[in-house]
Amino acid sequence: MSNVNIKRTVENISPKTTIYTPIIEVIVNAIQAITSEGNMEGKIVIRVHRSEQTEMDDNPGFDIEGNGIGFDNVNRDSFDTLYTDHKIDEGGKGFGRFTCLKYFENVHIDSTYKEGANFKRRTFSMRKKNDIIVDEKIYDTEEANTGSVVKLLTLKKGKTIDKKLKTIARNLLEKLLPYFITDGYSCPEIVLSESDGTGSIKLNDF
Repeated sequence: MSNVNIKRTVENISPKTTIYTPIIEVIVNAIQAITSEGNMEGKIVIRVHRSEQTEMDDNPGFDIEGNGIGFDNVNRDSFDTLYTDHKIDEGGKGFGRFTCLKYFENVHIDSTYKEGANFKRRTFSMRKKNDIIVDEKIYDTEEANTGSVVKLLTLKKGKTIDKKLKTIARNLLEKLLPYFITDGYSCPEIVLSESDGTGSIKLNDF
């Protein structure tokens, strides 16, 4: 169990970050979770959840789903450690996930991972006091594929993001460009859409 002053950690995040920073952080983690297993059929889906009330449409949330290795015990414990060095060889600084709490009210994870010959489902939320992981539950599951859904729930008051999917896609592509243009590297398929699947944009082809 962690014991971290999360509020202070979030307050100390560089002002150079933007609303796209936490989304990119989650996408990059999803890419790494896919490529760590040599998955040649990796796919990441980013869904935008908008309020049904037009006047509140500036407070959307995002679901980011990938078919990577999932939050096994190693990845879970790394998530629960401030300044973890788990992904240091991949350029990780160990605190990027805290940008999620800088821009979104809540963060929830629902993940399926393999433990021995069996599959497990782990769900938990990220909080803003002293424990990074709260409300954790682990279940046996009949699911036979690993993967995770990270929910970035409700953009914080005063924060805004572009409304058009094409504009969001362009900004994501700009920041993820090295994954698409590196010689000898095949980026997993990354798709952006509304929550119901409409307006789908495949970033790899954008």
